[in-house]
Amino acid sequence: MHHLVPRARGGNHGPTAWLCPTCHRQVHAMFSVTTLAEELYSVELLRANPRVASFLRWMRKQRGTTFQVRRSRERN
Repeated sequence: MHHLVPRARGGNHGPTAWLCPTCHRQVHAMFSVTTLAEELYSVELLRANPRVASFLRWMRKQRGTTFQVRRSRERN
């Protein structure tokens, strides 16, 4: 479960979205808590983000693979 407003920014009881574990780790690896709270606070905004959209396109092509997520060098 992904808190759309990060818990560190007061989102303990706010809206959430179900993400697979890999997608959830990737979202947190790509973006800081501040960016998630201020710019990507809904499922629609997450899907519309070019970096997330690119990852989702790639992810849909994968079959039965185990993933290791690393923090992005371009994390913002």
